[in-house]
Amino acid sequence: MLFAAKVVNNKKLSDGFIRHSLDEYKHCFIFTNIKNQIISEYKINKKELSFVPSHIYNKGYIYIDHFIFEKKKLNDFAIFVGANEEIAEKKLIAFSNHLKEHKPWAYTEIQNILKDEERHAEYSLKFAKNNNSFFSYKIKLAKEKTLSFFRHIYANSLNKFSFIFNPILITILIFISLITHFLKLKKSITDEDVMKNIEPNSIT
Repeated sequence: MLFAAKVVNNKKLSDGFIRHSLDEYKHCFIFTNIKNQIISEYKINKKELSFVPSHIYNKGYIYIDHFIFEKKKLNDFAIFVGANEEIAEKKLIAFSNHLKEHKPWAYTEIQNILKDEERHAEYSLKFAKNNNSFFSYKIKLAKEKTLSFFRHIYANSLNKFSFIFNPILITILIFISLITHFLKLKKSITDEDVMKNIEPNSIT
């Protein structure tokens, strides 16, 4: 959002992206506070209740070589933001319902975040509606929600099935390293044999 605010050629949109960024920083602070309170109260190991930074990559929110805003047109970027804000809103509602009875203070904090998420989705999708045809808007929104759904399934499954895939990955890496070592060793021996067969007089 900060990158979008920096490069977009529209002051009103830039201000909106900055406000959105500030809201997200605020949300992070609230979530961190809730997490720390739960860890302290229930004596939970921090590693068992920690945020996983790689999820923002696995869920398609960032890329290694570019910003999303660089690859999407402004209209499509608005749909991306709006669709994912709606998805986040639904997840937060489910999360807050778990907290409502036993952690009313946390429930109240989540309600404040929900108001921001609802506003983000409303503004983004309103912009997208005004700058896309009716059918184009509907198709793009459905596509973005579907892609996001599968990205979330993929990211969440990484932790659940890591006990299966991690040993396989380690085995593959060891196997590749052994092959590489063998090839390097074979090349070294071959080079030595070649040097032995060279006539000294042929070099002069």
